[in-house]
Amino acid sequence: MRPLAYVISLKSAEARRRTVAERLDAAGIAFEVFDAVDGRRFDVESQPVYDGPRRRALYGHDMLGGEIGCLLSHKAILEKVVRDRNGPALVFEDDIVLDPYFGAAVDALMARQDRWELVRFLGDAKTQRQRQRPLLDLGGGFWMTRLLTQPGGAAAYIVSETGAAKLLKHLDHTPFPIDGLMGRPWLTGVDNLMVRPGLSHQDAALGSDIGDARFVSHKEIARNAGVGRKLTMGLRRMGDNLGTRGMFWAAAPGDWIRARQAKV
Repeated sequence: MRPLAYVISLKSAEARRRTVAERLDAAGIAFEVFDAVDGRRFDVESQPVYDGPRRRALYGHDMLGGEIGCLLSHKAILEKVVRDRNGPALVFEDDIVLDPYFGAAVDALMARQDRWELVRFLGDAKTQRQRQRPLLDLGGGFWMTRLLTQPGGAAAYIVSETGAAKLLKHLDHTPFPIDGLMGRPWLTGVDNLMVRPGLSHQDAALGSDIGDARFVSHKEIARNAGVGRKLTMGLRRMGDNLGTRGMFWAAAPGDWIRARQAKV
């Protein structure tokens, strides 16, 4: 049985809601629309969920109000997954486009729930070029994989009750947007996996409700930062690189054993 999907969408985004409904209906995915938290006019410093001082120390700038609203929206759905105890859930943002094989891949994942806690369906070209270790054959030429790096992106994923509970432990007061937290398995303990080839992408024609200002140039920030902040930012980037690659290689023996057992 396919899990229910939750679609995060601003209440005012009527056209986007119609479009995503058509796409999910065509894919055979049952869904509920979840009214997104609109954080675009937030006073970010007043938001209890946001650790501003740590964010500025690590990145040299604040999160946007829209990013915090997005974080709160995903957090509310994760809480619902844990509270309702109905098993895994699919989570989409309302600009998602799905591959025709998406439903069958989800069926294959549901048949092996012991193999994953969080699987993100990132289909952008940059992610697909990264080194990945195949873990589970999903049919149709698609594989569940472990990625060497941990890119951003939370527009489409499936999460188990256990995975949701682990993420929530880090969502009371955080300096990271939701996709940034998902990309830190060494922090959350969530076995963060992917699918290759990608099974979804975001519709660029719809634009972003958060805005592109979040993609701040690291070089520009570094030029304007003091020595202490430059050092902290550099250490954060080094820690991220060590964390992602360390998790990838540390998981190799267990991945090999599971692959042999499953005859992948």
